[in-house]
Amino acid sequence: MAAMLALAAWLAPLAARAQTPLPDPYDYDETVPAPKRAAPLHWQAVELGKAGHRYKMPVYANRKLDRDDLRGIRQVIVVIHGVKRDADRYYETIDELLARNPARARDTLILAPRYSGAIDSGFGGMAAWRKASWEDGEDSVQAAGRPAPVSAFQVLDDLLRSLDDRKRLPALAGIVVAGHSAGAQLVQRYAVLNNVDGPLRRDGLGLRYVVANPSSYLYLTNERPRADGKGYAPYERGICPTYNQYKYGPDKLPPYSRETDESRLFVRYAARDVTYLLGGADNNPEHRLLDKTCGAEAQGATRLARGVGYAQYEYLLASRGAKPVPLHRHAYEVAGVGHDNKGMFGSVCGVRALLGDDAQAADGAAPCEAIKPRAR
Repeated sequence: MAAMLALAAWLAPLAARAQTPLPDPYDYDETVPAPKRAAPLHWQAVELGKAGHRYKMPVYANRKLDRDDLRGIRQVIVVIHGVKRDADRYYETIDELLARNPARARDTLILAPRYSGAIDSGFGGMAAWRKASWEDGEDSVQAAGRPAPVSAFQVLDDLLRSLDDRKRLPALAGIVVAGHSAGAQLVQRYAVLNNVDGPLRRDGLGLRYVVANPSSYLYLTNERPRADGKGYAPYERGICPTYNQYKYGPDKLPPYSRETDESRLFVRYAARDVTYLLGGADNNPEHRLLDKTCGAEAQGATRLARGVGYAQYEYLLASRGAKPVPLHRHAYEVAGVGHDNKGMFGSVCGVRALLGDDAQAADGAAPCEAIKPRAR
């Protein structure tokens, strides 16, 4: 027993030295550092227009437009937001596509102009529009502190002309003008009516339009899809007396349009490079942002139906007459995608329409099916 007590006495100091001390009690009131957040995306004020009628527009871009070297830029993507005027989100959609295509990212300039509302704060002194009037190409408001009225179409004209600058952008080869939803309405009508497409092409700049999920289209005759699905015929004016007026048809075109001959307008539009992207799941006739006026309803019940109907209408017009009109078109149904700009532009056909045929979409990107002319 004495020996055991002696051994315990000898081990006790060693055990005390080997014991790990407990930390101080945790202070639950300690301030935890907030995670770092990315700096919010900020727009740049871009001055456009001719001398005597200069005005500023907010534009999101992936380069500092006032000081960055743009001599290596080969392509510009101009993307137009929807009715929420969320140009920053549309910019981010395109920027994400470029991140998956680093070779394109090095030589592609993104421009996402914002058609600000007259009541939006933070855009004083800039062109602004009442509600969604910009999507039809209408003039900005005339108000104290604002520039003289300018049409939403003219903004695109001025923006594209500013890119036709061989000193600043000597390597520029092509421009894509893309829009989704309300932005697609503006882009489709702009593609029909603008007068800068030809001059830009003559200067060596390819110009392409990408139209995704608009609520309606600008028809160039008085025909609309028949309710029974059997071709096209003039719509019943008793149901909708204004169905063929702008923005749905060629009657009473806006002052911006210099060409008023409907047949000439179609021939010119047919020669322009246009891709339609239609969400296969954008087929809700009660969607809260769907245009439900009678002029739009004359084109079909849903965005998908209206888009397919319009694509087939163009195929039909181009095939009429003794000499068919060359039609520079691509039209795709994007499988499983509804009214979503990311899903549409990020689809296999969307990425290629924006960045080129060899561009890479993300794994799992929505597949596309080409919309081909129906047999007559």
